[in-house]
Amino acid sequence: MVDHPSPDERTQRISDLEAENRKLRRHLAQSQSNEQKFRAMIENVPEIIWMISSVNLRTMYLSPSVEPMLGYSPEEALKKSVKEMVTPETFAFGTQYLADIMERLKTDPAVLHQTHSFEVEYIRKNGTTLWAELTARLVSDETGKVISIIGVSRDISQRIVAETALKKSEEKYRALFENSRDAIYITTMSGRVVEMNPAGIQLFGYPKAEMIGSNICKIYNNPDERKIFQNTITEKGYVRDYEIRFRKKDGACIDCLLTSTLWYSEAGEIIGYQGIIRDITDQKRMLKQFQQVQKMEAIGTLAGGIAHNFNNLLMTIQGNTSLMLMKTDPSHPHYKKLRTIEQHIQHGSDLSRQLLGFARGGQQEAKAVNLNLVARMSTKIFAATKKDISVHFTLDKHLLPITADPGQIEQTLLNLLVNAAQAMPEGGDIYIETQNVHLDQYQLAPYQSDYGHYVKISVTDTGMGMDKAIQEKIFEPFFTTKDYGQGTGLGLSSVYGIVKNHRGYITVYSELEKGATFRIYLPAARKLPEKTKPAKPALLQGHETILLVDDESIIVETGQTLLTELGYTVLTARDGQSGVETYVRHAKDIDLVILDLIMPKMNGKATFARLRQVNPDVKVLISSGYGINGQASELIESGCRGFIQKPFGLSELSTQVRAALDENTTKTGSIG
Repeated sequence: MVDHPSPDERTQRISDLEAENRKLRRHLAQSQSNEQKFRAMIENVPEIIWMISSVNLRTMYLSPSVEPMLGYSPEEALKKSVKEMVTPETFAFGTQYLADIMERLKTDPAVLHQTHSFEVEYIRKNGTTLWAELTARLVSDETGKVISIIGVSRDISQRIVAETALKKSEEKYRALFENSRDAIYITTMSGRVVEMNPAGIQLFGYPKAEMIGSNICKIYNNPDERKIFQNTITEKGYVRDYEIRFRKKDGACIDCLLTSTLWYSEAGEIIGYQGIIRDITDQKRMLKQFQQVQKMEAIGTLAGGIAHNFNNLLMTIQGNTSLMLMKTDPSHPHYKKLRTIEQHIQHGSDLSRQLLGFARGGQQEAKAVNLNLVARMSTKIFAATKKDISVHFTLDKHLLPITADPGQIEQTLLNLLVNAAQAMPEGGDIYIETQNVHLDQYQLAPYQSDYGHYVKISVTDTGMGMDKAIQEKIFEPFFTTKDYGQGTGLGLSSVYGIVKNHRGYITVYSELEKGATFRIYLPAARKLPEKTKPAKPALLQGHETILLVDDESIIVETGQTLLTELGYTVLTARDGQSGVETYVRHAKDIDLVILDLIMPKMNGKATFARLRQVNPDVKVLISSGYGINGQASELIESGCRGFIQKPFGLSELSTQVRAALDENTTKTGSIG
């Protein structure tokens, strides 16, 4: 049946259709506008918006952001599979993740509506990689079948770089924390230990489980020190190189430097303290030893000067006494008195030698010495007078020799034995031990000695011991704990000087009522002991001409008289300059110059240099109240014919002068 509408109906229908058309056009325009908005949003966001097939993982859509992020145009990217656009590791992870999700979907439909997020590593067009955070959801059809995956990839490469840098920084500071040689700690305000590195655990001796969580006050030697520390750090905000004494688990005290700052929370609240503890126990001990060495060096310089002047006085007395004895008949009533004077001169000379030994200026005869033999010989002499003391030996059978003066080493050991006996008035035991040791440079730093092989000899007694105050003074000249008139206080000081003179060092350890141990370290030698030379005749004379140069008038007068008595012709000079001038005038006649070492204006070293300029073969015998070490030793190495130490008697003078004159071998050298 055909519908034949009336004209009015047709007009109405056309009007309705036009209205419907306008409505549809408005809807279309709105849809197009919405599409343009959503396209603008999708195409202008910095993240990549994408859709891939869940079946073959082919790319179905990629937003234009793929080009600035990965370097591909959307058209280029659509031609590539997901496998080509990510690293193998990311592809393996992603496919396994998708397989797991699809398997879960079989039993849990809710998985379809879940959002999934993880990190992926893309491969850019230029071959570099880029990390991105991927957020995705599954898309299904009306039947619920998964047909695609839609998602967003956001560039997180800068965050990854920052996280990597942070991780490396944390690892670096963790390594510093773990490997620092100083103790590093963190505590709360109340003192609970939050963290302590391995160095701190080792320093204080507590297991980590016992240290962490405990109160820091347990390592303070004086807990009140923590209050002082807290007050200081509250006032200043820090503590730097604060010297403090801590206590280890075993009870041992250690000296430390504490550097600490306040520990803040992320909100800026003060929640505790953090800092570094440095153990300076060894450094303080070495500094104290070094200061002691410096003090002893200063005292040694003073002692040497005293001994020098003392020897000059004794020289005059000795010289005149020798002359009077030579001219006096033994039956004369004054002869015995002169001998007594000579004996006391010798006693004074012995005291002077002890002072010079302390001052590292005593004359020594260097030989290779077996310390075991010297120890047994010294002990044998000592034991003969001390029946109530037992001596025990622990001697190294393979002990290396030392280069030393046997007499001085024997004197050193006897002094230590006598000192030990005096500490045991009721008798006791002495233990002597020898041993080869190797000392490193850091061990010898306070003593300014060379590192290497040393021979150690220890003398231990079971006597009354000493406190710290006495131990610091025992090596000083004239220091003694004995009653007046019972000792000179030079025994241990001469021990100290002799040991230093042999390039060694000595230590002492003692406690009250627990005895004392002296340890001597002397450089080891590599050669066997030498045989001693036979003694020379007591009195030798001559007829040569000798120039005597000395700034002490009384020494010049005494020396001239002694040399004249021995048959020599004597010329004299009162200073170095006059001595050179006299030698220039009588160079052909002078056979020997006896030259004082210490003189004003021009000393012995400078005078010898001037004499060598006049005559390179000049024969010079050095004379001094100081010992042979130092300048005297240098001059002998440079060409002087010998050394004679004041005070000397007629016999010693005759021997030394004759030896210098009769030595025909010309020595050569230079004076610096």
